[in-house]
Amino acid sequence: MPAAGSAAGSDRPAAPDRTWRRVLDRIGAAGRPLALDELARELFALTDRPALPLARRLVAPVLGLREEALPALLDLATVPRLAAGAAADLALDRVEWIVVDLETTGLSLESCTILEIGAVRIAGFRIIERFQTLVDPGQPIPARITALTGIDRDVIGEAPRLDGAIRAFSRWAGASAASVFVAHNASFDERFVRRALATHGLPDWAGPVVCTRKLARRLLPELRRYGLDSLCAQFGIANVARHRALGDAEATARALVELLVLGQADRGLGTLGDLLALQEAPASARRSRAAKVGRP
Repeated sequence: MPAAGSAAGSDRPAAPDRTWRRVLDRIGAAGRPLALDELARELFALTDRPALPLARRLVAPVLGLREEALPALLDLATVPRLAAGAAADLALDRVEWIVVDLETTGLSLESCTILEIGAVRIAGFRIIERFQTLVDPGQPIPARITALTGIDRDVIGEAPRLDGAIRAFSRWAGASAASVFVAHNASFDERFVRRALATHGLPDWAGPVVCTRKLARRLLPELRRYGLDSLCAQFGIANVARHRALGDAEATARALVELLVLGQADRGLGTLGDLLALQEAPASARRSRAAKVGRP
């Protein structure tokens, strides 16, 4: 979980800094399990291998895991499953998916804020509940954002400030470590949600995070583009409220279900752990147009 923006008093370790990803990829390139002390030495450029307890203490926050979850011999491909804990063994149709989309006043986490939250709850591969709230940003809404979303001060009306909106979302979403946060380009929405939760003293998101864009890149390598519009076109999904949070969340939710079904059929995915491992695996090269249409 993010080092910056963890809820006060949380005992969950910080998420790996993305700058470590290149190091982890290099270390794991041979595809062999690594002794934890060797991994610690490589990650931190140490002269000697540290003792196992120290290696666990060093490596755990880098991988976003608790120390006790780290075996002495670690296969990096198993990290997503370890991070999910007991939820990794859940069958895909038993997982609760919270599909989220945000409209914001801009792209910068530092200077922008949430303008609208839309979310959809999926259980048994069916949409069972929806959540939506506008948010009074407490700052001017840029004209380009109004042009994109249609949200201006008149639309905001008496909407709650972020404190009330994020509390309502947190209550609705629940705090289960088995619930999965899903979004298209999930890192964007995840960062804004985590910061809002932390800023207002709410528990950090406890469950795994899934990105439909990442899944699409791995399950549909033949696509030329992986934006939400392209994914909806691929699956014949109509989005009647594009660039509004609930409309995009519902479109993403329907795309997620299609991807889950495809993953079961084409990749034999059975559990959440399988899905998380696929998400972190290298994306396949795009198939050629000739291969796509079956030409020799």
